[in-house]
Amino acid sequence: NHQECWDEYRIIASPETVKGLRHIDDLKLRATKLLDHLDAELSIPKPNHGLPFAVGKSMVFFKLPAFERLKFTRLELVVKCTTKIQAVWRRYVKQRLYKEIKVCARHVQALVRTKQARLDLHRRRQLIASLKLQAFGRRVLAAKRYWAIRQKIIRLQAWRRGILGRRKAKDYKRNSSAAKIQSSWKRYQDVRSYNLLKKAIKVAQDRMRLVAAKHQMQQLKKEAKEVGALMAKSQKASEQARELGRRNDELEAETYKLQSEKKSYQDQVKKLEDTAAELKSSIEDVKKKTEEAMAHAATAAQTAIETEKLEAMMKKMQERDDEIAQLKKEIEETKLDQQQKRKKVEDAEARYQKLLTDTATQSTAAMGGGGYGASATGKKMKSTRNVHIQLVGLPSVGKTALLEDLVKSQAPDTATMEKFLQQKSSLMSHHQVKVGGEVLKILDCSGNARAQRLVTEWFPRTSWVFLVYDMSSQESLEYVLQLSGEVQKAGARVMIFGNRWSADKEGKPVQVDVARAKDAAVRNAGLAVESSSLLDAVQMVMNAGDDETTEVSASAAAAAGAGDNSPSNAGAGKRGSFLDSVKNWFGGKNEVGVLKPSLKGNAKMGRKPDDPNADLRPVQELQDSESAVTCICFGQERLHRAYILLATASKDGNVIVYRCYRTEMELALLPESDFVKEENRATGDHSNIAVHSKLEGHKRAITSIFFTLLEDHLVTTSIDKSVRFWNVDNGEMLKVFTDSSPVPVAAFLPFNPQVFVAANSNAVLRLVDVQTGMVLQKLKVETEVRALKFDDTGLFLLAGTKNGTLHVLEATDSDNLKFRFKVQLSKGGVTCITFVPAAHQQPPCLLVNTSDSSATIVDCTYSSPGGQLTNLAVRQRVRVAHSLLPLKSCYSPSGPGYLISGSEDKEVYIYALSKNSNVKMQYLKHHKVPVVAVAVNLQDTLLASADSLGCIVLWRRLDFSHLPD
Repeated sequence: NHQECWDEYRIIASPETVKGLRHIDDLKLRATKLLDHLDAELSIPKPNHGLPFAVGKSMVFFKLPAFERLKFTRLELVVKCTTKIQAVWRRYVKQRLYKEIKVCARHVQALVRTKQARLDLHRRRQLIASLKLQAFGRRVLAAKRYWAIRQKIIRLQAWRRGILGRRKAKDYKRNSSAAKIQSSWKRYQDVRSYNLLKKAIKVAQDRMRLVAAKHQMQQLKKEAKEVGALMAKSQKASEQARELGRRNDELEAETYKLQSEKKSYQDQVKKLEDTAAELKSSIEDVKKKTEEAMAHAATAAQTAIETEKLEAMMKKMQERDDEIAQLKKEIEETKLDQQQKRKKVEDAEARYQKLLTDTATQSTAAMGGGGYGASATGKKMKSTRNVHIQLVGLPSVGKTALLEDLVKSQAPDTATMEKFLQQKSSLMSHHQVKVGGEVLKILDCSGNARAQRLVTEWFPRTSWVFLVYDMSSQESLEYVLQLSGEVQKAGARVMIFGNRWSADKEGKPVQVDVARAKDAAVRNAGLAVESSSLLDAVQMVMNAGDDETTEVSASAAAAAGAGDNSPSNAGAGKRGSFLDSVKNWFGGKNEVGVLKPSLKGNAKMGRKPDDPNADLRPVQELQDSESAVTCICFGQERLHRAYILLATASKDGNVIVYRCYRTEMELALLPESDFVKEENRATGDHSNIAVHSKLEGHKRAITSIFFTLLEDHLVTTSIDKSVRFWNVDNGEMLKVFTDSSPVPVAAFLPFNPQVFVAANSNAVLRLVDVQTGMVLQKLKVETEVRALKFDDTGLFLLAGTKNGTLHVLEATDSDNLKFRFKVQLSKGGVTCITFVPAAHQQPPCLLVNTSDSSATIVDCTYSSPGGQLTNLAVRQRVRVAHSLLPLKSCYSPSGPGYLISGSEDKEVYIYALSKNSNVKMQYLKHHKVPVVAVAVNLQDTLLASADSLGCIVLWRRLDFSHLPD
């Protein structure tokens, strides 16, 4: 057959020919080309009739002369190869024989040399023995002479020493007696001086202790006064709230009463008006009758009778006029009374609203701050891909234009296009397009190099990544080929889309090799297409089928090492959890401790291998103000290789940005490709901290601080009812957004960096456009929101209120939020929320600080089809000293993951998040006052803690692995 023909006769063809034909998948075509090449190379004899060979559908047929020529040629090649192999084998056998003979000759030479050496040694020993005997004899004779002379000298020395000894004994007795007298006198003087000095020191110590006690008493009184003031303020606020509630009930009851009275008065007025109208009509009738009576009176008797009737009717008319005047007066009095009561109700309502506003302002002033939150891979949910298509590419390759054409063709209505055009300029815009009856979620990503990290973070949450390149730009193709591998490792499908717009419409020449794009798509289990319409690629993706997508995604995830859902990995995870629990049960410690080592320690630092957190040491203190620090955060960790930024906000409204230079161990952990900017400055040691900039503008305490998504600007919120944007490098204030009440916290929408959500003390959430300052949406919450945090999908916003409730809001659009559900977490107010991604066979969770002396770990449950957040369940509550101050917490991904929180008892709390961990709460002791805020950098090597006196402490883990045990 074709395969056997290829296997037997390819060895007689040239290597270049075989190399060129090896990649042909069609066996028949490959066998045909091989035989054509051999026919030309070997000059196979042609028969008189027909061809020397023929390639059929499954077999290859040869004429006898052609078959014999090929067979003998192959046989000659085999004979030559056999001869060469035999020659090599004989050479190998001879070399082995030569090596063995060489080894034997060396052994014989060694034996002969050994024998000769023994004989030489024996002769040397005889010579040395004779010399020793001679020397011994001479030594004995010399010793006899020496001892005789020595005895004579000793006798002379003894006689002389006796004379000198007696003389020295007399001098010694005299000197010792004098020394005793002197020592007694000196001892008497020293004892007298010591007693006097002891009395003076005791008096000085008593005075110093008295001063220290007074100072400490003043400090304790001051702290007690502050605590008492805060408690009194809190109690007063609660009493005012109760009083307001009671007064509200009274005002509501009074309002209902006034409304009922108003209704009754209105009914009475209506009746009186009806009566007045009837009286007027009756008066008119009486007047007509009177005139008729006076005109027709003829006789005197009749005239007298009619006169009496007329007088009676006139009297009755006068009574009716008096009654009408009285009714009009009553109506005016009723109207005046209604106006006074309406004014009284409006004044009461105004006073009620003013009291509500004053109470909210006081509670916000006592609160003092918002929250700030930082990934590890872990146990995946059933489906975490909530975006169908993600458009990625360099700037100016036509991604947005292609998407705009797709939206126009599928949704031609004006409202959809206006909405698309509004979101068009966003850094990452989220769109929903209906194609073929199905709604596709499309994420349009900017080509800005500084947004590269944000783009790659969405690969694991996307089903298809469209890598768009321009057919007339070679640079755009190189960028796409570079990203294709990262997409495949993240488990997403790859679609390499070549935009033909510039070539077809503008006439630019095609400068890219399309075959490279197709090869890259095949290598990464994806697709490749070239078109000027995005609809072609979308339809191709939709026709690919769910089974194929699932299979390829699973293989890509397995190749990238992310196959946590496979049965083997699941079993391994269960076995690992079981072993960890057994180790913990028998007292085994496998804790690696919080933070990664970033500084080398020495033997003088006192290494403690039994305690995992004993190597976590304070390395530096920062304090530029005595005002309390309210919040801190790290930033620009991917922009500079030499240093990172630490932003600190204080109660007096000032912000200081520090520049923290990395250590050598931190620099060794950094890849070169992660940085947009490259610093040429020589790095310093870990203690090299410099003030990067100072931001001044707020008039009252800052409640939250965070960097923008590109980390080029800093955002602060404050009690002074403002949200301010700052330039981090020069400290310039860029924008100011004012609110009607204090702003506890704010956060950017991950899908739209041009929109941020801010909460105020009036329990209102506002979505604000950064460029125009317009309020896009307002949401009313039941009570004041003090903490905001988005999850890692960017679709759900977690909001914590001052009554301990967690609200879950969904970002249905790039400028729209809607409530999903809420969970009552505690009775104390929420001060900080930190989102922790799934890790170590555990689901995603929240770290929530509440003012009921606890920090809560809350598990997040996502639905399997669409990745919707459906439930929040409390996993564990940890005791933390927290009742008054707005404490912050953070997350460290080291080891099993750690919760790090400040506290009001002057310590930093550390708690391991692993389920099988029996580790108790650990503490870092260094601060002298309550610790308000903590933060960990992205590299997980540096911990910063700040207290209520403005002191900031930097912590690092020391590395003792280079020291001997």
